[in-house]
Amino acid sequence: MAHVRLTDPFTLRSLCEWPVLIALLAVFGLAAFRAAVVPADAELESAPAELWTAIRVLLLIALAMAPLQFLTAVASMAAVPAAQALALTPQVMWQTRFGKISLANAIVLLMLAATAFARRHSRVCAALIAAGAAAALAVHAAAGHAVDYGIAAIAVYFVHEAAAGLWIGALAALYFLSRRTTRCWAACGPLVGRVSRLCGWCVAVLVASGVYIAWCGLGLSLDHLLYSAYGRTLLGKMSLFAILLAAGAYNRYWLVAQFNHAPARKALIRSVRAECLLMAAVVGLAVLLANTPPSH
Repeated sequence: MAHVRLTDPFTLRSLCEWPVLIALLAVFGLAAFRAAVVPADAELESAPAELWTAIRVLLLIALAMAPLQFLTAVASMAAVPAAQALALTPQVMWQTRFGKISLANAIVLLMLAATAFARRHSRVCAALIAAGAAAALAVHAAAGHAVDYGIAAIAVYFVHEAAAGLWIGALAALYFLSRRTTRCWAACGPLVGRVSRLCGWCVAVLVASGVYIAWCGLGLSLDHLLYSAYGRTLLGKMSLFAILLAAGAYNRYWLVAQFNHAPARKALIRSVRAECLLMAAVVGLAVLLANTPPSH
């Protein structure tokens, strides 16, 4: 059985792309949550300080990892070690479509960071950050395998990423808000219901768009699913997503229904934290899948 080598250019590319994509997804989700989901409640309006801190940290991570992501991408495209790829980066940056897309993405990240570190943290500011992160995700969708299947596939891939970002952002924001004093619990009650419904819609969109993306990459061949690297990676992602879906269903239909009871609230927060970690693992497999040649 082939084993994964950390020095392999494709492995390094996936490892560097993983934190960047997680950061973009979470920034989009957190900003959209702050702009459109958090109700105008006195307790909750003062709570998003942790949300802004998280957005800033995530954007700094994306900015720090973006050059490494580009360098490892150049190495994987040229099939050379990362050290040798450094000399090729100017040529790739200015003379290839991938390089121009990467440059546009870097500009978007810098603009997002400038907005996030502004002093005014209003809903309008959050909406601007959400729009910028959505643009970065659209750029990411256009740079992947979806481009081989046309505009419709790029649009579906972007919707897939946006749904994942909203799910991650809603869960992370709920975790941050719920860590405040117990006085916030009364205000959090309606918010938990909103998050539950939002996550339900995100799951539906993820499943529908994921089926289309899988069809683009595999066709209707069972052999492609079972015996190709792309298919086996997809099976791993689907298995982990099934576990995540079970955890989300437990939260929605059991813990949320008992939110008025203190033990259920504590269990919900622990479960939300575990769900966020599972989401990060699913995104990791999604990045690996995006860097694996489709079999169809």
